[in-house]
Amino acid sequence: MSAAEVPVELIQIFRDEATENMDGMVVCLLAVEAGQASGDTTDALFRHAHSIKGSAGMVGLQEAGAIANAIEDVLSRARDAGAISPLLVEPLLTATDALRRAVAGERGVAPAAVQALATGAQGGGEPAPDGERAAANGSPVGEAQREVASPTIRVATHKVDRMLDAISETVLHHRRLEHMLGGEAPQAGEVVEQEVGRGERLLVELQATVLDLRMVPLSSITSQLPRAVRDLALAEGKQVDLQISGAETQLDRVLLDGMSEAIVHLLRNAVAHGIESPQARERAGKPRRGVVQLHAEPRGGQVAIQVRDDGGGVAAAALAEGERRGSLVDALAEPGFSTAHSVSEIAGRGVGLDAVKRQVESVGGSLAIDTEPSCGTSITLLLPATLALLRVLIVVRGTQRFGLPLASVSEIVAVDEVMTLGGRPSIMVAQESIAFCDLAPVLGIAVADLPEVSRALVVEATNGRLAVACEQVVGEQEVVVKPLSPSLGAVPGYLGATILSDGGIVLVLDPAHLVRQAPSVPAFMQAGAAPAEAQMPKVLVVDDQFTVRELQRSILRASGYRVEVACDGCEALGMLSAAGDFDIVVTDLQMPEMNGLELLGAIRADPDRSSLPVIVVTSRGSEEDRKRGAQAGADAYIVKDEFDQQALLDTVKRLVGSQ
Repeated sequence: MSAAEVPVELIQIFRDEATENMDGMVVCLLAVEAGQASGDTTDALFRHAHSIKGSAGMVGLQEAGAIANAIEDVLSRARDAGAISPLLVEPLLTATDALRRAVAGERGVAPAAVQALATGAQGGGEPAPDGERAAANGSPVGEAQREVASPTIRVATHKVDRMLDAISETVLHHRRLEHMLGGEAPQAGEVVEQEVGRGERLLVELQATVLDLRMVPLSSITSQLPRAVRDLALAEGKQVDLQISGAETQLDRVLLDGMSEAIVHLLRNAVAHGIESPQARERAGKPRRGVVQLHAEPRGGQVAIQVRDDGGGVAAAALAEGERRGSLVDALAEPGFSTAHSVSEIAGRGVGLDAVKRQVESVGGSLAIDTEPSCGTSITLLLPATLALLRVLIVVRGTQRFGLPLASVSEIVAVDEVMTLGGRPSIMVAQESIAFCDLAPVLGIAVADLPEVSRALVVEATNGRLAVACEQVVGEQEVVVKPLSPSLGAVPGYLGATILSDGGIVLVLDPAHLVRQAPSVPAFMQAGAAPAEAQMPKVLVVDDQFTVRELQRSILRASGYRVEVACDGCEALGMLSAAGDFDIVVTDLQMPEMNGLELLGAIRADPDRSSLPVIVVTSRGSEEDRKRGAQAGADAYIVKDEFDQQALLDTVKRLVGSQ
């Protein structure tokens, strides 16, 4: 049977199983190379190759079967000899790399791979040149393998069974409730209330079960890391062992996919710039082989992933810079910090760490570095266990509610006195001075002054601590966080948005952004009270995307504007006709019923509203689109990919003020 005749689902199952077998082969071969092989290592290798060979023939991937057969022949001779020679490790690893490509469907791989294996086995296993090894393995970090990895995940049977049970119970409950409410003799209100409560509990259980399906162990991305570390160490002329612990720790699949590159980068830095050469380690009284540890463990509602090496630690120049800045993380993550020739000893420890830091902070996590000269460095990623559910603290500033990840808030204090230390506002908390700011200027919103006695949340992030003031702390909630739409995802300061039980939209703030922005705030908010709401201009926001519409409404309302929203041009035109007090319109272009250009044309054709300012906010950013908007009479044109909340506020203020 050819591969074309085999169902796609079956081929995918084969690839998943083959990947597990190939990962097992790599683990065995690395154990042989390190002199840590057990008595049944050769048999285990043979079983892995044999399983792939048999399955490959069944699904029509003949090239994969041919390579597996060649590997099996070499292992068969080694088994007859009683042990596998370490000199065979390199040609067998190279053959395994070729097998991965054949399993992924690449054609023409087998002839060269089989010949190379035969030559390598006969020659005692001469190491392949670096270029050939890189070509076979894709890159030292296994990028080629990740590109062909299956987008599917395997789910434990008990998780699926639990979800089906929860769904069945929910359906039965719904039918019982329908019967009660629709029967000829309605049940007592107390019984109905009990059923409604039961329904809520079932929905919570169902939600938890579905979320559990998204949880996968760290081991789902670690299988290729030992090989990646081994190849990189070989290229660097070093000897390094990778020790993985806590691989059973569960994380959200989406989060883990996003963090895999960051983890690989930290491992690469540990090998290339943390671990010393074998000769240097001997001179320092250390074993020639260095150790890099990857460890994961749950910490409350978060997960800590740590990469630790027993190398030379961060250089004194970097430590001094971290001391000057007050944060070693900020010093090492500064782009370009490690590029100067005079500090080449620390080059690499900061290379790309800025990208890792941004990635971690983008999901509401934090990064910490602990180092000791001559003993090594530890970098810890502290991440939420899941991206879907997050415990947040709801706070109020002005008329707007915001959410802060609860894990980032260490305490809530009353603020009755603000002092100036080092030229910036600060407050005393437990005999310690902490930088202080009003939430409003950090977010760029104009509202009334805080009361004389306000509340402040002590926020902790990778880049420091900050006391953030607000009018009210509503309480904590577990919420479902939704990402902002791609066109608004670049707006800094927000992890996403959520809808509360009362239907209100709450933007979830990025703690690291608050801390980062606070130093640029010149002083505690002293702008004076905002005008009364009735005196502020009234804005009509028109967009068919709920998230975009609500985000713009939140931004404008937080700055004191009165805001109404419409989901298309028809609804907007009706609202303009019914209420003549709108001062400006902010509209999308692509909408059902009546698009933005049609709405703009209708406004300009109406003598009573022809001069009404109109801002177009759209994803269409070509010169032709901009020209079309200008010809239709748009007063301003903002592209969503370049969206910035301050630019929107400045444009609205300019146009409303020019009337």
